[in-house]
Amino acid sequence: MGVATTSVITGCSEEPVTKFWQQGNYRPVSDEVTETTLKVEGTIPPELSGLYVRNGTNESTGIAPHFFGGDGMLHGIRLENGKAKWYRNRYVDTPVYRKETGGFSAPKPEDTTSAVSVLYHGDKLMSLGEFGYPYEIDPADLSTKGPFNYEGQLPGNMTAHPRIDPVTGELLFFGYDVTAPYLTYMRADKAGNMLQVEPIEMSGASMIHDFAVTDNYVVFMDMPVRFSWLSVAMGEGLPFKWDDSHMTRFGVMPRTGTNADVKWFDIPACFVFHIMNSFEQGDEVMVDAARYDNLWVKNSHDFFHPAHLSRFSMNMKTGQASVQRIYEGAMEFPQVNRSLWTKPYRYGYSLVVDEKYDTPELINQASSGIRKYDLQTGEADSWLPGPDLLPGEAVFIPANENGGGEDEGYLCSYVYDKNTEKSAFCIFDATKVSAGPIAKVQLPVRVPVGFHGVWVPDSAMA
Repeated sequence: MGVATTSVITGCSEEPVTKFWQQGNYRPVSDEVTETTLKVEGTIPPELSGLYVRNGTNESTGIAPHFFGGDGMLHGIRLENGKAKWYRNRYVDTPVYRKETGGFSAPKPEDTTSAVSVLYHGDKLMSLGEFGYPYEIDPADLSTKGPFNYEGQLPGNMTAHPRIDPVTGELLFFGYDVTAPYLTYMRADKAGNMLQVEPIEMSGASMIHDFAVTDNYVVFMDMPVRFSWLSVAMGEGLPFKWDDSHMTRFGVMPRTGTNADVKWFDIPACFVFHIMNSFEQGDEVMVDAARYDNLWVKNSHDFFHPAHLSRFSMNMKTGQASVQRIYEGAMEFPQVNRSLWTKPYRYGYSLVVDEKYDTPELINQASSGIRKYDLQTGEADSWLPGPDLLPGEAVFIPANENGGGEDEGYLCSYVYDKNTEKSAFCIFDATKVSAGPIAKVQLPVRVPVGFHGVWVPDSAMA
C-alpha cells in the first residue's frame, strides 16, 4: 500500500523526493465540500447536539517543504437530535492561504497557516496555529471571519494548546517565538477579556508546542528541540533540530504569578508535543504526557520516533523531579474528559502508534487504533481495526454536560478507509472502546490525516 521514498541532498539536508505527505491519506484534498444528505450506520446518541470540528494541514500549492507547512483546513460535522445535519470542509482564509505573503515562517501575526487546532472560548470559535493570531470561525458554516487579537492585547503569537479551567472558565495560554521574549504566558477570563500578559525568561528559542495547567500552577517546558538559523539559511521546511548539548527542564509557576516566581526542575532529556492532563498531589505537580526520547535528530523530517505515556513529577517542597513510563505501547494525541483538565483523573485516551511502520518510507502501511487507559488499574482497552481503517485524534464528549461518571460519554474521530478512499465520522461508547463505533456517519469525501479538534455543544453556543 505504501510507496517507497528515495531522497536527495539539498545543501546538507536530506529531503525526501516522494514526500510522505503527498501519499495515502496524508495527501491534501482539493475541494471544499458541503454535504447535507448523510448516511448513518448505527445510532447517534440523541443527546449529542452540537458541532465537531477538526483542524489540519491541507497544502494547496503542492510545493510545501514540510508536512507541517500546509494551509489550515477545517472539517466539521453538525449533529442534532440523533441526526447528522451536515458535513463541511473549509480552508482557514488567511493571507498565507491567499498567497499574499510568505510561507511557514510568518513575518506578521496575521500571516499564519492556522492549521493545528480549534478552540471555543468567550463565545468565539477559533482556529489556532503554531504561531500567529487565532482566526475567528463562523460555527454556522465554517467560514473565516478574520484574525482575532484580544482587542490588541495579544502581543504576537498564540500557540495551539490553550487550557480552559473547567470550574472558572478562564483560558490559560502562551505563545513562543524565535526572538526574545521567547515565551509569553497569558490569561483571559471566561468572557475572553485579557487578564495577564507575562514574558517568561527562557534559555533561548526552542519548540514549545504545549504546556500544563493545574489548579494552582502552570508548567512550561524548555527542551532540546531548538530553533536553528542554519536550518533557515539552508531552506529546511522546519527550522528546528535536536540539540544534544541543551538541557531539559520544566518550569512551574503559580497561575497568577510572574517570571520571578518560576521554579525550574531538571528533567531527563526528552521532547513532548502533547500533554494528556496535569494535576496536583500533595507537594507534587504531576504532568502526564506523550514523551519522546528525542526528535528531529537527522533533519526536519525526522519526527517518526515512538512516544510513550509518561508521568513527570515536580516536588515543590524538595525541588526534586522524576519521570516514569505509565504505559509501554507507543501512542500520540492524548486526550481526557476535559471537565477534568487540571484535576486528578482516572481515564485517558490516545491514538495507537504502529512502531513497526512508523517511518516516512512505510507510514502508509501502518495500522492504528484508539486506546483507553485506566490509570488506576493500569489496564488498557483498545479498538484495533487493522491496517485498512485509520482513525484520527479521538475527542471525548460527556454524555451528560452536568455530571456523570468520568468515562460516561463518547469518543468521536474521523476514520479513513483505505479501500474506499473515503472517511466516516465515528462515535464510540467511551466505556467500551474495543467494541468499536456505535455510529458511523459516512462521508462522501476523504478527511486527510490532521491534528486537533473540539466538540462544541449547542448549550455552549446558546
